[in-house]
Amino acid sequence: MQRCFRDRLLDYFYPARCPVCDRVLAVGAEGICEECATHIQYIREPKCCRCGKPLGEEEEFCNDCRNRQFSFRQGNALLLYDGMMQESIARFKYSGRREYGSVYAGELYRHYGRWIRQIGAQMLIPVPVHRSRLRKRGYNQAELIAKHLAEYCGIEMRNDMLVRTKATQPQKELSAAERLKNLEGAFRTGRGREVLNRLPECVIIIDDIYTTGSTMEACSRVLRKIGIDRIYFLCICIGKGN
Repeated sequence: MQRCFRDRLLDYFYPARCPVCDRVLAVGAEGICEECATHIQYIREPKCCRCGKPLGEEEEFCNDCRNRQFSFRQGNALLLYDGMMQESIARFKYSGRREYGSVYAGELYRHYGRWIRQIGAQMLIPVPVHRSRLRKRGYNQAELIAKHLAEYCGIEMRNDMLVRTKATQPQKELSAAERLKNLEGAFRTGRGREVLNRLPECVIIIDDIYTTGSTMEACSRVLRKIGIDRIYFLCICIGKGN
């Protein structure tokens, strides 16, 4: 009874919000509100066999994956990166909405928990942010997602496998070629490589958005160099394939 009363009290003073529209939910409610759940676009088949972007019928790979070689094996995303999700991700990253991380992690587990088990993932690795950005923002949104998802999955999350060495320009402002150049030398291995007795055989890189794959490729190359061969990714949002 005491715990129940405490939880109700917390709901009253700190009401949960829908991560999509940011509206306050009814007391005791959590997650994505019913209205938003009918409007957001979950990623379903058909989709790119490599990066998971939604595609038309009869297509196996999007243009990016047809024309480029990637160091990761495969990836998946939860939702289409449309106007609603652009606003949600912006609040999550820049407006202190840390609580979104647990909701989106729960949704990722609900949709991809079986896939995570099937590929034999042993570790979740969030895409790191540069220390200057971390000081300004106060948290890494990818790490929040990875932390909660690791709890759902019962596997390890490490934020010390990768380090961001460059305060790169935001990728959304750049072309595909500029994104690759922007990320040259942006990541290196972290101290996690030194303290682990044994490297995991299979890892999943976690991020908020996947667009052209440049960030995932840069992170995957670093992990491949230290001997991790089976690399996958999961994101909240992804753009359309073509």
